[in-house]
Amino acid sequence: MTNITFYNGLREIGGTFIAIETEVSCLMFDFGFAASRRMDNKIKNRLEHYPEDCVRLGLLPQIDGVYNKKAADRLGVLPYGEAQKKCYFIISHMHIDHMGGLGMLDSDIPVYMSEESKILYGLLEEQKDIEYRAHPNCIGVPFKEQIVMGDILVTILPVDHDIVGASGFLIETPDGKIAYTGDYRFHGFHSDYSYEFAERAKGADVLITEGVTVSFGDVNLLEADRPEEERTELTLQEEMYEYAKNEKKLLVINSYNRNIERIHALIHTLKKAGRTLVLDTLHASYVSGFYPNDEISVYQETMDDKEVSKDWKIITKTELLTNSSDYVLQLDYSNMYELLDLASVISLYIHMDGSPLGGYDPSFEIMINLLNSLAIPYKNKGLGGHAAPFYLRYMIDTIAPDILVPIHSFRPEQVISEKIKKQFLPQYGDCIKLQKA
Repeated sequence: MTNITFYNGLREIGGTFIAIETEVSCLMFDFGFAASRRMDNKIKNRLEHYPEDCVRLGLLPQIDGVYNKKAADRLGVLPYGEAQKKCYFIISHMHIDHMGGLGMLDSDIPVYMSEESKILYGLLEEQKDIEYRAHPNCIGVPFKEQIVMGDILVTILPVDHDIVGASGFLIETPDGKIAYTGDYRFHGFHSDYSYEFAERAKGADVLITEGVTVSFGDVNLLEADRPEEERTELTLQEEMYEYAKNEKKLLVINSYNRNIERIHALIHTLKKAGRTLVLDTLHASYVSGFYPNDEISVYQETMDDKEVSKDWKIITKTELLTNSSDYVLQLDYSNMYELLDLASVISLYIHMDGSPLGGYDPSFEIMINLLNSLAIPYKNKGLGGHAAPFYLRYMIDTIAPDILVPIHSFRPEQVISEKIKKQFLPQYGDCIKLQKA
């Protein structure tokens, strides 16, 4: 018998954690942070107690077989190595709500991920852009390669998402086939990945899918139409080319630093339009890690005394003020006060999926108020990383599973299809039992 047990990330966006257990093995995925109204960045983390504090605060699950002995004893669970079955982990992608808890795992537990995700994880570690510490036992796996985990066989497949290395899984146990989409979309640079995943997962006994885009209102997925005007990562590049050609002064963008392919593409798009994209060191490090031949320019004021590559060009504030029409400045929200000095030469501030993401974040209102006070025009050109309702249904209809499990959504009950036999809406700890006929 195969048990699929659901823990976090069920009626929320973030913190997905699921365990698949057979007679021999226990496979777990993902291991990111769930939302918690008990967390506040104004409260200092207790590093000596960080793993168990994350569990007690509701960010991570309280389960056997994954934490080190000290943390496990404090939590009243079995540590890694003392559980009845060998435990394995696999991570779909490098967003904090899917991988933020990796540093809390016992150091010896093997964690599998795509090769690209492992490269990015290494870059996150270099830039100290991870929680607590890096997990030392990560294993990068080429896409489409199969991994044997006791009596469980896992195939890692790429999906289109707003981060490099994003993947879904096909999981085969002695009792059936399980597909997990991870987070996916069809409007990125690699829509073909998501189409191929749907084809490869056809006929799965269980499909576990995200449902972010039906979270914020009433959606009838059965009647969802294909969007008439679809904005994609490619059309965003076209829009940015037009802004770069037509606006007379400096453009400022706020983009998500782990959407590395977008920044890489923007470097070349803006160069064709006669402008140079100027980055902070975090964006620059990530782009260079995947695209070492890109010409990188960094803004001196946001270098924060970090070492920069001798090949990078350093752009000063004076240069931006003097030759504003030659540049596009990428500026993280944490550096917003740079606008106080640059406002007189800014034509447009373009928000494209950077922080703060939206109105639910108190910082978003602060950002808008600051832009208004400086009379800086604002446009939102974000795309998001999740499939529109029509494409959610396309994925489910194509796979046509016996059991559909929608998660990673505030309204998972709205993720439905006529092609399934059953929709299962789990609560914490609920289990699906698969048994070979």
